[in-house]
Amino acid sequence: MSLTLTATDADTRPYEATLLDGVLSERNVAGATFNNGLLRFHNAASAELAQQNLYEFFSDRASELTPFAVDWRGRHFCRVQLDGEDMALRADSAFNEASPLTDYAGTVAFLLDDPGAVEFLEEAVMQEAFAALQIFGLRFTDCIGLKVPAFLGGEETIANMEVNDMDVYWSFNAQVYNQVKDTPPGTPIRLG
Repeated sequence: MSLTLTATDADTRPYEATLLDGVLSERNVAGATFNNGLLRFHNAASAELAQQNLYEFFSDRASELTPFAVDWRGRHFCRVQLDGEDMALRADSAFNEASPLTDYAGTVAFLLDDPGAVEFLEEAVMQEAFAALQIFGLRFTDCIGLKVPAFLGGEETIANMEVNDMDVYWSFNAQVYNQVKDTPPGTPIRLG
């Protein structure tokens, strides 16, 4: 099953079109939501906020990233130059990681055209979370995040998931991570 357009944000201005080489603008997906929040393509406002969140979390390394989409878990898909290659990666604040994918244009084509994208984006898990949280979909600015981030030992279970404003979720994870990143392993940490 491929992605299905389920909503479009009122703001459909593309973000940094020159940095994204028209790959997205020619598909006219800025502000688009697919499968009730499984995948959303950033518009000018959401991508600018995503860029700020990336800076909060990854500091100066974020200057190399250009966010173009976000999934239901609040993981940002970004364009980046790695070793001279035009690549895409997925940045995840709950795990404190940025995972390289494939080339940028190939990643966009996979996400929009390949039926395997639905499985890659874990739609079945998203539907389980929707049922447990008694929701049908996500607002353009929301995600389903981990209550206890994985970098603190939180597990990827439905019981550890909740709906969050994406900006608040990324900022919270960045603040916590930046406070604990230099603590010795095993140090007790209390949230809240």
